[in-house]
Amino acid sequence: MKVRTWFRIHSFTGVITGLLLFIICWSGTFAVIAHELDWLVTPETRIDVPKAPLDWEAVVRNVEDAYPDATLRWLIAPLHPLSSAEVIIDLPEKKSVRVYADPASAELLGDYSYFNVQRFFRSFHRNLFLPGIGIYVVSAFAVSMLVSLIAALMFYKRWWRRFFRLPKLHSRSFWSELHKTGGLWSLWFLVVIGITGLWYLVEAARYDFIDGKISYAGTAHYAVHQLPVPNHPNGLPAQPLTQLIEKARTERPDLEIRSVYIDGPTIVIQGQSDHLLVRDRANRVRLDRYTGEVLYNQTPHDYSLYWRWTDTADPLHFGDFGGLWSKSIWFLFGLLLSGLILSGTYLHARRLAGEAKERHRWPGTSAAMVVSVLVLAASSSFGFIEVRDYYGLVVEGAHQLPNLAPGVSAVINGWVALTLGILAGWVWMLWRSTSALQRRPTD
Repeated sequence: MKVRTWFRIHSFTGVITGLLLFIICWSGTFAVIAHELDWLVTPETRIDVPKAPLDWEAVVRNVEDAYPDATLRWLIAPLHPLSSAEVIIDLPEKKSVRVYADPASAELLGDYSYFNVQRFFRSFHRNLFLPGIGIYVVSAFAVSMLVSLIAALMFYKRWWRRFFRLPKLHSRSFWSELHKTGGLWSLWFLVVIGITGLWYLVEAARYDFIDGKISYAGTAHYAVHQLPVPNHPNGLPAQPLTQLIEKARTERPDLEIRSVYIDGPTIVIQGQSDHLLVRDRANRVRLDRYTGEVLYNQTPHDYSLYWRWTDTADPLHFGDFGGLWSKSIWFLFGLLLSGLILSGTYLHARRLAGEAKERHRWPGTSAAMVVSVLVLAASSSFGFIEVRDYYGLVVEGAHQLPNLAPGVSAVINGWVALTLGILAGWVWMLWRSTSALQRRPTD
């Protein structure tokens, strides 16, 4: 294809998908540091002294004493040295409550809804709160991103020589050259995000349309390798959590325990070992809660290439494999990627408005804008319903909004306001450039 054709493809994908693509990349950028934002704005997530060894049994005992009607679901070790531990419980009137505890003293520091900054950004970025189709809508934009990237490399001549071609500050082409240079330095990031985003589309399609499988091994129907569920007589006491954890450590002395999940009569202990770029769930030990028997021990060595990649895609997509250092890099490049989307649209609009002989406007631009606005409106409506029905209180049979930490509400509302402001400026820019083009006299 001709160079100009590749340029048109690059411009077309940017203009048609720009609004929603920006929203998805912008939210993903903040999803990378969402845990850290929660730590900053929620006092209960912080402790004053760097963490000592976590006393799992004491934490559980204090939670059971404070919440006698609770169903224990999940225990999460501190993420950072000054972070508290978390216990996820269900209450009769409120599902998925986060209880924060000092890891050393086991003192309970408070509780809030499971819905926090991290949950907001993760859910919004994953599926825009759209039930059923949301993950397909979001993942489809990975295709747009990769097509735009390939087209850019095809029309930008000798791009491999231009990584250090810095734009001149006062030149007319400053923004264009800055856009190109930023795009070159973001190549690796675009490839990583595009490929992993596309993989989520493959996973969803397999689950919904092929065999309904999405995990390697477990007791749930969606696991490829079905594990047996122990059957014990009623009244048999469960073994102490500390004892079960010690048995898991004996079985897997290499395992740094990150979380403990209670799954009926079994307990799943998972974390990190010496395997690079895998989710915590890749390393897991499943034990019988009542006999202490090790039922299943999983390492990434057990995986085929398919499942190894499945548990690698997430760390690559969100950059959480190296702690704050890798997260900071992913956050900065996420900001750069979001800026590239906005600047690309600006450059295209300015070009249309500034070239007297240019009469080409992409067909479908107005329709794409309308569809994007409708998707975002639906996202807001379904998001409100999901937050209320899944995370809120139930009072006399009626669902209420969840109890959020004040800082969490401030971050979410502030991000929404900032995003709307950016989008308003983006739409105004497109409208002004289109109006300028329409006012030009014809030849």
